[in-house]
Amino acid sequence: MPSIMSRFSQDTLDFIAKAARQTKSEWLDRHREEYESDLLNPVRDCVREASRLLKESAGAELSRYRFPDRGLARIRRTASRAEAQGWYKDWIGVQVARDSGSLYEELPSLYFHIAPGEENVFSAGGLYLPSSQQTKRIRNWIAKDPSRLEELLSDQDFRKVYKSLGDERKVKTFPRGFPKDHPKIEWLKLTGFYVWRPFSKRVFFSKEFPAVLAADWRQVLRLNSVLDHWISSDPDPTEEVASVEKGAEKNAEKNTGAPEKKSRVRQPDSWDW
Repeated sequence: MPSIMSRFSQDTLDFIAKAARQTKSEWLDRHREEYESDLLNPVRDCVREASRLLKESAGAELSRYRFPDRGLARIRRTASRAEAQGWYKDWIGVQVARDSGSLYEELPSLYFHIAPGEENVFSAGGLYLPSSQQTKRIRNWIAKDPSRLEELLSDQDFRKVYKSLGDERKVKTFPRGFPKDHPKIEWLKLTGFYVWRPFSKRVFFSKEFPAVLAADWRQVLRLNSVLDHWISSDPDPTEEVASVEKGAEKNAEKNTGAPEKKSRVRQPDSWDW
């Protein structure tokens, strides 16, 4: 007999809100049963079912995405973070990511967020905190050939879920190296390239919610495909070749036997809404 899948409810949001008010680390130990029934089990069952459904429809596109199982719905912070931020988070996030092979960059990913409050339960995805190099490449594509992104954002199936790129992360002035009157100047101002959409409580509490989340993430995969191409290539191949050749020349000049200095690029956090 198949097990009954746990569902989200108002108790889920209430538990997160109650946890956020606590000041003692051991509080969660005394409320373990409530934590598991109201938060942990619904999150785990939802992610597992959404993963299963998405793999059925997306197939090979998901081969490198890692759906988390351990650490899901972790609401208590470590002691080192608790000193500055408090013992308990007031939100839960699930990121389905891929290994970028770098300590300093992430690849476009899938995201799901739960928190009490208006529009605080949402699906999302894309590249929320790109590195400076990733941002530069994406802006180059936007400036020279944004057609793939334009087509995606005007696609009927995509627009049913995500209307536009998120604009929470953007520069206030104009990015250097791009004309101020560029027709896509608002896209060029972005420092994060992602989409998101909130869920009503009716949808969030429904038994169909894992299927809704999987369908949303299916559309995010389309955005991630565009971003994957953009961050790994240049719209002008001659510029990319010239850049590689210039870098090779510099490396040859520096090759004097002295150890190479390590990069001081800051490692980005994960999705941090």
